[in-house]
Amino acid sequence: MSNCLFCNITQKKETSSIVYEDDICMAIMDIFPLGEGHILVLPKQHAVLISELDTATQSHLFTVGSKIVEGQRKAGFGVKGTNFLLNDGKAANQTVPHIHLHLIPRKKGDLITAIPKLALHITGLFGKSTKRDKLNRQAKAIKQHLPV
Repeated sequence: MSNCLFCNITQKKETSSIVYEDDICMAIMDIFPLGEGHILVLPKQHAVLISELDTATQSHLFTVGSKIVEGQRKAGFGVKGTNFLLNDGKAANQTVPHIHLHLIPRKKGDLITAIPKLALHITGLFGKSTKRDKLNRQAKAIKQHLPV
């Protein structure tokens, strides 16, 4: 879909900080992270809802997500936990109409700093974007720790 931001990213028509890529999906740093090391796993096939993907693709997104979480933790992100978040549809606060899985690293006591960012996300406002060089450094650190 030509007017879909995430399709443009997976087709490399838009700049992103890539952590992982295969024939089925791409994982990128979230430009408006809810925490340091926040990653989005995007299917390359355009779909708005998870149910629009076949079960193999659905499963693959979560398998890739699990591997990336391991890389996040080894790189020092999300040492205490991770939120796997999938907003399935507009009523579930999905702001980009292309299904995607959020991998949000968590640290003890980070809720205080995450609440204002979460509030902005829910309203569809995202605040200030993170600088590309910082996202690229995070992507590189996580990529180096991905399991083979």
